[in-house]
Amino acid sequence: MIRAAILGGTGYGGMELLRLLVGHPGVEVTALTSRTEEGPVADRHPHLAGYSSLRFTKETEDVRLRLARENDVVFFAKPHGVSAAELPPLLEAAADARIIDLSGDFRLPDPSQYPAWYGFEHPHPGLLGQAEYGLAECGHRDAIRGARLVANPGCHAAATILALWPLARLGLLRGRASVVSVTGSSGSGARAKAGTHHPERFTNFKAYRPLHHQHLPEVLHALGGEARVDFVPHSAPFARGIHVTAFVPVGDAGDDEVRAAFADVYDDEPFVRMHAKSPDLRACVGTNHVDVCVTPGDGTAVVTLAIDNLGKGMAGTAVQNLNLMFGLDETAGLDRPGAGL
Repeated sequence: MIRAAILGGTGYGGMELLRLLVGHPGVEVTALTSRTEEGPVADRHPHLAGYSSLRFTKETEDVRLRLARENDVVFFAKPHGVSAAELPPLLEAAADARIIDLSGDFRLPDPSQYPAWYGFEHPHPGLLGQAEYGLAECGHRDAIRGARLVANPGCHAAATILALWPLARLGLLRGRASVVSVTGSSGSGARAKAGTHHPERFTNFKAYRPLHHQHLPEVLHALGGEARVDFVPHSAPFARGIHVTAFVPVGDAGDDEVRAAFADVYDDEPFVRMHAKSPDLRACVGTNHVDVCVTPGDGTAVVTLAIDNLGKGMAGTAVQNLNLMFGLDETAGLDRPGAGL
């Protein structure tokens, strides 16, 4: 069994990781840490009662180092800015440990982008080139297998890249793409903040950070070349999921050529499902699936895509990356249907 520790167990990322991993046939979760919580994990996450007997481990620097030495993989499920400081000592202390970071701290290869997009100077810029971007479907699968440090994608970024990748890969993204991404409230984290907690989101719908969301630079880097994307995220009154609508200029590419681009890239992907109609968000909630529909016509392709922001947008992709890093079946612990309602 692969021994795994989750650092940061009170947020939605750590919670969802544990939910997925308690049913994983090849993984044993040895610890779930917290700076504030004590006692049984099920007291904080009651839906895991009967599935996990873990108790929260009080986190200190010494505990982090010990867990890195005692486990095969360590997940960082912490806010932006924390992993950048806490993660590098673990790589030094445990030569064999592998780390998957769910924050944005190692997603961008250029350290000069961190002050502008994340609000801090990166304390370990030399490590950025060693982190592999963890989106297997978009050309990173082989590199993930050999990586010690994987930077898990952002949720909006994963959805947007997956919507645009087939066209960008084949040179069919022939102009500035416009992307509208709509997310549920869990994307704002477990701690209530002004503008994101239930009274503010219930019955409400609004855009936020138009053209300046921190996931945009990782989208542009992943797509490569001269990709240009106008990205506008929206806050919606549901808890889980992301729905993307992308308007993509494809020039004189024919409808069949556009459809073939998606078939060529995604037909053999275990988690991507192509649809003839725009996908329902609820079909993806609780899963690692990506549901996609492409509608070409008159020089434009409209791509609609749905994922679970806590699944394929976070913990599901992290488990998929673990499977690749340790030579397991890529779908292990993840092959399940959505709730449907």
